[in-house]
Amino acid sequence: MKTDIFHVTGFGKVAPWVDLANSKEWNGFGKLTDHLTNPRWLATFLKHWNLHPLSSKDIPRRKLVQLRILLRRAAEKLAVGGSLGARELSNLNQALNVPGRQKLVQDQNGFRVEMVPVQSDWSWVIAQIAASLGEMLATREVERIKVCANPDCRWVFYDPTKARTKRWCHDRTCGNRARVRRARAAQKRKA
Repeated sequence: MKTDIFHVTGFGKVAPWVDLANSKEWNGFGKLTDHLTNPRWLATFLKHWNLHPLSSKDIPRRKLVQLRILLRRAAEKLAVGGSLGARELSNLNQALNVPGRQKLVQDQNGFRVEMVPVQSDWSWVIAQIAASLGEMLATREVERIKVCANPDCRWVFYDPTKARTKRWCHDRTCGNRARVRRARAAQKRKA
């Protein structure tokens, strides 16, 4: 049985933009994995977030990497209480600028209007990923966007705690490693 590299490693919990920002993953010990080079990871990412570009062998990796850099920069600014600059907003708006149309949909909860692409391609997927950041900025508290304090991890995460004091992506991994490092450093100072 193949391991689910997407869910097991913590992807798929917050928003597509967070997963793309974390797709260049440090394991906490300094080992880097670029998930955008893994077709299985990318297929699972698209399926999980219900993003369906038309079948194409030509995955725009360069555009995805550029968007990842932009999303990571935005997360790092927001995590320290900053805001997005004109350049980041311009680049996000450029990614969002794809043709779409509104469609009325009825389901068991009633009616809703949703945007659908004029052409379902990678530009639409990139726009949806960028839009997920915009939606979080517009509807959630920006102070909850954090970057793991472990310098060997730097995972982008959403802090759901009431006090918004979470410092590590996972308390049992990165948080525990930080506590062990502090304890060892204190022992060295005593010696």
